[in-house]
Amino acid sequence: MDVIEYRRRSEFFPYGLRMECRVTTQQEAIRSHSEALPLARDLNIVWAYVAVVPLFPKRLMIRVPESPDGWRSNFTKINSIRPTKPRSALASPGPPAGFRVSVTVNPGKYKVMLSFMPLQRALVALQAYRTANSNTRFLVNLHFGALDQLGTEWQLVLLAKALDLARDILPGHRNSDKQAALPVRVRTELTRSLDWLGEMSNKRLETRHVASKGELLPRLSRAEAIDFVHDADLVIRGVVERELGIAVVVPPIVNAAKPAPHTIITPQ
Repeated sequence: MDVIEYRRRSEFFPYGLRMECRVTTQQEAIRSHSEALPLARDLNIVWAYVAVVPLFPKRLMIRVPESPDGWRSNFTKINSIRPTKPRSALASPGPPAGFRVSVTVNPGKYKVMLSFMPLQRALVALQAYRTANSNTRFLVNLHFGALDQLGTEWQLVLLAKALDLARDILPGHRNSDKQAALPVRVRTELTRSLDWLGEMSNKRLETRHVASKGELLPRLSRAEAIDFVHDADLVIRGVVERELGIAVVVPPIVNAAKPAPHTIITPQ
């Protein structure tokens, strides 16, 4: 299975990805299709660490039957025209079976202008993710779930759970020791401390707990919510960087008065 990235002359879709392979029988087409499904799923997950957001943020996804989320596939056509047995060695193998990215435009929601083509880094991250220990993989999947629930209270709950696991993975007994173990560029981008993040995770209505001593916990203020989302996301990225041994791209700081939009190089 070849994964290819390329540039397009399009203002809205300047970047593209393609997965393809040559098949000669229905069995090969089915096997390649089965390989492409988890590959697309895992690329979507690790993309958040090399390009800030997932390859297919939920708000931009198109769900197509018999294809990975966000992809358009010619599997049905290829499967219908391939013989059940191998052709003669002299016969043409025919067109490749492939999966092409297809997403809708949601202006202003996800915009990240990268100075590099991200596929090579994504494939390195993919291998590291697939061979990581169970705790790290669980952390990545919690974090991905939070990124997939952007702007909802579920995002806050999942970030709080992921942050709890991230703090447990970091070495040291005190929060100050754990914070010192984060990558330098992650520490310098934090707006709050791990102590503060722990308090927000456990003493706000929208995160891990809802009540204390028979009383509902206070809600996050707007400023607290912005700082919590930014810093929890940043700490988790720092832990993922340590555990996977990859260079993670961190998101920009968001100002409470004027939230900065995320940008993604939207694939097509």
